[in-house]
Amino acid sequence: MASRPYLRLSALVWLVLAAPAWGAASRRALPPEAEVMGVLRQLETARVQGRARALEDDFDEQARERPHDSMPRVYRAWLLFPMDACWNELKALSTLYPENPWPLVGMGLIYVRWGMLAEARGVLATALRQAPGFAPALWAEAMLLQAERKPAEAEARFREALAKLDAPQIRTALGLFLAQQPGREADARAELTRAVEAWPEQPEALKTLARLAQAGNDVRAAAVAGDKLVALKPRDREAHRLQAGLWLAAAEKDKAAASLERYVALGGAEPASLWQLARLYAELGRGPDEEKALGRLMEADGRDAEAALRLAELAEARGDVAAAEGFLVKASERAPARSDVHVRRARLVLKQERFQDALGAYRAALAAPERRVPEAEGEAAALVKRFRLPATPARGTADQVYNRVSLGLVALYMERLKEVPELKGNLKVRVQVDESGRATQVAVLYDSLKDAFIAGHAYFAFLDAQYPPGQDAPVFQYVFRPPK
Repeated sequence: MASRPYLRLSALVWLVLAAPAWGAASRRALPPEAEVMGVLRQLETARVQGRARALEDDFDEQARERPHDSMPRVYRAWLLFPMDACWNELKALSTLYPENPWPLVGMGLIYVRWGMLAEARGVLATALRQAPGFAPALWAEAMLLQAERKPAEAEARFREALAKLDAPQIRTALGLFLAQQPGREADARAELTRAVEAWPEQPEALKTLARLAQAGNDVRAAAVAGDKLVALKPRDREAHRLQAGLWLAAAEKDKAAASLERYVALGGAEPASLWQLARLYAELGRGPDEEKALGRLMEADGRDAEAALRLAELAEARGDVAAAEGFLVKASERAPARSDVHVRRARLVLKQERFQDALGAYRAALAAPERRVPEAEGEAAALVKRFRLPATPARGTADQVYNRVSLGLVALYMERLKEVPELKGNLKVRVQVDESGRATQVAVLYDSLKDAFIAGHAYFAFLDAQYPPGQDAPVFQYVFRPPK
């Protein structure tokens, strides 16, 4: 029994003497720095792509299989960077595995992110005491110096870390740092270009690289960087919209159209972007696709008249006059104050010899105050002359209106007989009159005459007339026969 204290003391002495050697051996057992940085890149990529959950389970399994290996737990914690849970786990690991500098590096980076610079300085100093020249700790220290607004010291430390370990994370951090320094844009682009070539799944680096390329008028490089960024977030419709602008600046119209198509497929309906897509289709000669884009634009913006006007133009070009007029009607409904829209419809129906509809559209054009067409007044006057409308509207009782309109109709009929000697028939119309005595509707009840100018004269003459106040619906009937 006397020997047990001696044995216990011997064991204690052995542990004390062996601890430094065991710690050094454990440090040597850690994976190479480049390997760990590679795993950390995989973690960040998984976070960006939304695959972190699967890795959590994987590292949990590794930790169970290798209970004495600290790295699976370090990786598992790093998946939550820079959340409180990450710091808490790294803090626990730094106590359990004081020989492992990685938990201290992670804590230092989190402190920098949180703005707790004094705390960051302490843990990073500890990491570098434990592992002098440890490149990841130098990288974290450079980030700290940057946060402390010590640019010269920060750049020196970044380059010192890179000299020891050429890892994309370190090169990216240097590039982002240089991008903030006046006059260092070229250096920043060089560093970031190398970084994203080795590790493309870096949204912030790609955004900065695209911005720097644009600022340097290297539009193609900006577009290439933006394309890589979009690949990271394929369901981010705003990213596709912005990428379309980059491809367009690089004169890559097909690629710009493809980006906007993806934007639309993801639910994008911003009118300016839909217009951009429609114009691209027009420039690429993709007529049917342009029409679809314009249709979406009309659905997205109920006040837009330009899309309807362009659709009318396309429909008329392919000979679909009915569709063209339909789009012009929609355009006039969306922009009733635009004179040019009404003029376009008037000219379209005039080509079809629908004279009454044409004069109605010209009247709307002359009443509209915006984008007036100088020729419209003369074109409308020519139609008024063909209809032989009176200079002043009829007014008075229903009989007085009837008699006044009859004079004009008979005179016009006699003119039309010169062109159509066999012209004869009946015309019967009903007028809806409101309380003020103004006609609101003129409906043809019967027309065996089938003469567009006589029917049009009756329509406009009764529509313009002033009737006695009070709602009424007088019916006017005419019989036209050539004189014997």
